Amino acid sequence: MVLKNKDPFGGVHGESESTAPSPFRIDKDEALKEIQKSLDIWDEKKNVKKSFLQSLREGRKKDKELDKAPHWSYSKKSKEYVDIHLLWSKKIIKTLANVPIKQVRVALNGIKAFYSQISSVKPDLSNPDILLCYNQTAKNYGLSEKKITMKNQIDVEILDPFAGINGEDLDVIFNSIAKDKKIAMDELDFSVEYFDQLDVINAKKKIKFLKKKPKNFSFSYKTSTDYFDIYLFWAGKMIKSIQKVSKPRARVALVSLRGFIKSINTQRPNLNDETIQLMYNASKEKHKPKQTARSRYNEILSVDDGGLSYWSNKTHRWIQGRFDKKKNIFIPPKKNL
Repeated sequence: MVLKNKDPFGGVHGESESTAPSPFRIDKDEALKEIQKSLDIWDEKKNVKKSFLQSLREGRKKDKELDKAPHWSYSKKSKEYVDIHLLWSKKIIKTLANVPIKQVRVALNGIKAFYSQISSVKPDLSNPDILLCYNQTAKNYGLSEKKITMKNQIDVEILDPFAGINGEDLDVIFNSIAKDKKIAMDELDFSVEYFDQLDVINAKKKIKFLKKKPKNFSFSYKTSTDYFDIYLFWAGKMIKSIQKVSKPRARVALVSLRGFIKSINTQRPNLNDETIQLMYNASKEKHKPKQTARSRYNEILSVDDGGLSYWSNKTHRWIQGRFDKKKNIFIPPKKNL
């Protein structure tokens, strides 16, 4: 009786070279899984509202998981903006920085569509982004990379992985006017809150109302709580004020003041408005470069003060140079920004 050798793998066989999926196909499948994960995490983070008790029960573990979205991360400059990553073969191919939160899902779906339309058999290597993906797979698997030269004269529509979404220049978005607007809005929010609890006894007031005084109003009379002086503060300066306003009208004035500041377009402020012009000048003066221990070089000062910094009427901020410690030289600011 002849004994047959027992197959240790139970008759299971691997794929042959001709039928096994290519490394590029594997990377495409993984990319589609990862982008769906990124979309799911985004939807859960933005749309699911949980009670305080639910959050406590889930603890920090869930939050840490949510932070591991492969294709996106919050901008380091602001939580209102997100950096979107195009990944392939476990590497970031390119990043679209500072995408507004409202456009994040469109950009992520754009990446999903981009992945879906890539042919794993015959990828369109004339698309520079697909070529980058192909070559990343080649690097990971020790394959030869491709070099394709695009013909400039050929008019072709290139598949955009980010669905036409663009990131924003946060240095422009958060210009001097925007920075001062945020401070002014925060102060006004506090002033309105403070005003609304004036009749509450100290024992029942929130501690923040006991530690800080409002900037946007004060009592008109030392011996009365029925009349108020209302102030428009901006960039550390009082721009305008009204005096002896009755209590009912004082709150109307504060709310109107908040609405006025909220309506200011920080990218295109209406300088024909006398009040906004005063506020604009206050911001310009407040953020004017000054000589400090860290910036002891005269070049950091404004042109009027003998330096190289200048105020941009396009982006409403001071354009400054910087000191290169390695080369021990001062690099002048770029012109016409």
